Amino acid sequence: MEYLLGSKEEFWKFVDSINEDDKVGIITHTDLDGIASAIFLEEILKFKGITVNSVFFTGYKLGMFNKILTDVNEKQITKLFLTDIYADGTDPEGFKELKSTADLFVIDHHPVINEEVKNTIKTKGADCSAYAIYDLGKEIIDNEKWKMLLYATMISEMSYKSSENMEYLKKNYPNLTEDNAIDSPPGEISKIINGALIYFVSLKKKLKEVYDLVKKQDFEKLKEYNDEVQKEIEFYLEKIKKEAEHYPEKDLYFYYFNPKFNVTSVVGTLFSNEHKDSSLIVVSDIDDKMMKVSARNQNKRQDMGALLKKGIQGLNDAVAGGHVPAAGGSFLKKDLNKFKENILL
Repeated sequence: MEYLLGSKEEFWKFVDSINEDDKVGIITHTDLDGIASAIFLEEILKFKGITVNSVFFTGYKLGMFNKILTDVNEKQITKLFLTDIYADGTDPEGFKELKSTADLFVIDHHPVINEEVKNTIKTKGADCSAYAIYDLGKEIIDNEKWKMLLYATMISEMSYKSSENMEYLKKNYPNLTEDNAIDSPPGEISKIINGALIYFVSLKKKLKEVYDLVKKQDFEKLKEYNDEVQKEIEFYLEKIKKEAEHYPEKDLYFYYFNPKFNVTSVVGTLFSNEHKDSSLIVVSDIDDKMMKVSARNQNKRQDMGALLKKGIQGLNDAVAGGHVPAAGGSFLKKDLNKFKENILL
């Protein structure tokens, strides 16, 4: 695995600096890559005799570290790991404050902003954070126990679009292709976990329950939550096919909807799988004030991170970032028309 920043030596030096007086925390993203990243990191630290005192979860929004910073101080956390979060690109002020609060090590696969930073491992976009951490602990982590979670995460993150990663997956699933990956055994697991995460995030329930179920590999219980979410995904996938606005001159589809569960990005991904040559922008409400946006382009012909940054140009209280094929962000609800105008310029 290629590191764009950092090294294994830096990671193990940081781990070895943790002593018995330290209190350790992990901050991670609210998706499958974030969940798996934290689990694999806990496995590594447990092997080294290090207890993780707290796991914090956050999605992308302005001020996303505010509550976490309070908790970190209250729990007197002295060593922090930040996994699968594009922190320096989406909330730089909060990220700076976080680094001044505790010793911090970052493991992430989003774009590099500052090549001079320390205590940071950055991998290529296709090499998701869970895979990077698994690779760091490959001599420690129980492969038989955890390989299915790794494969599920890699499929969820579309890591298989890298030929190197596809070959890695094919060692256990030789018939795997880009077309059937999501319906493969690990693909099914990824759908179940992602559905449960959507259920809990949408209803503002504590993600620690999902995290613990994944750690126990209780997929039957996770499936109960996922089944409710899947019904809504299927409903809105049919609606987007009929109702999405199409702009042929931009080769772009635009769709605004408000599902009960936070299925915006999932519906967008499924739709874009059927329109691989086109870009898709899907927007939905977060609350009465804010909206979230997801962008997809399966063939990477247009940079979705750059497109969303163009969309929020000149808007207050707006953030956007991500990869070439997939990106996300948020902006004020009152700015929807301006956002759309920026996108279509």
